[in-house]
Amino acid sequence: MRQKKRFFQTKPTWYGGLRVIFQLLYLAATVSALVGKDFFVAIALMAIALLSGSWFCGWLCPFGLVQEWLGRAGNKVFGRKLRVPEKVERFLVFLRYILLAAGMAGLLFLGILSSPYATFMGSLSGMTTSITVTAWILLALFLLASTIIDRPFCRYFCTEGARYGTLSLGRLFTIRRSEDSCIDCGACDRACPMQVKISTKGHVRNGQCINCFECIAACPKPQTLTYGFAFKKQKKDEQGEKNEKE
Repeated sequence: MRQKKRFFQTKPTWYGGLRVIFQLLYLAATVSALVGKDFFVAIALMAIALLSGSWFCGWLCPFGLVQEWLGRAGNKVFGRKLRVPEKVERFLVFLRYILLAAGMAGLLFLGILSSPYATFMGSLSGMTTSITVTAWILLALFLLASTIIDRPFCRYFCTEGARYGTLSLGRLFTIRRSEDSCIDCGACDRACPMQVKISTKGHVRNGQCINCFECIAACPKPQTLTYGFAFKKQKKDEQGEKNEKE
């Protein structure tokens, strides 16, 4: 029998529903100009990233939300996403960090590559008079690419994500993996929209991780992937303890 294509790649969870609510609330707040590039908001988001990861990217960012939903629509139409080869991905992920460094160094001509975020956010708040035709075309290209590649702009060109991702490298709270109960099925790797390799880590300390918890939802073994204190010792499962005693 032919399998029916699902709009959601992983099984629905309560935290997945909560994430959508937060995304929509932030989107509504952005449209109504209740939030913006406020200094204190930026500081708070960076502090949160430093402590517990890039929550903004996975739970609040309106542009990330649109890419995500376009990706799900693309998954329904095409059946599967294009997975970038691992060797190529290793190089591409550095692009957004290079763009961030270039912007900080004053090389503003490279800013056009990260402009789709500003274009999208500007269109939400009604500030479209200064947006060029080139910027609109770039935005359209990234939105189209989102139907076949998970979050292409977020992964390779977003300087906001690069900032939060860099700070999150020292996070105290993160996704943890129990090596004892893991069956090495690779479901977590396939579910990750940022193509982070989760199945080989004791805990995720990767600037690309956006705390979307798609990996946790996809894992077939309960409590194998959890979110918590990064340095807490994982308890061995009962079977593992029995084997050790034998």
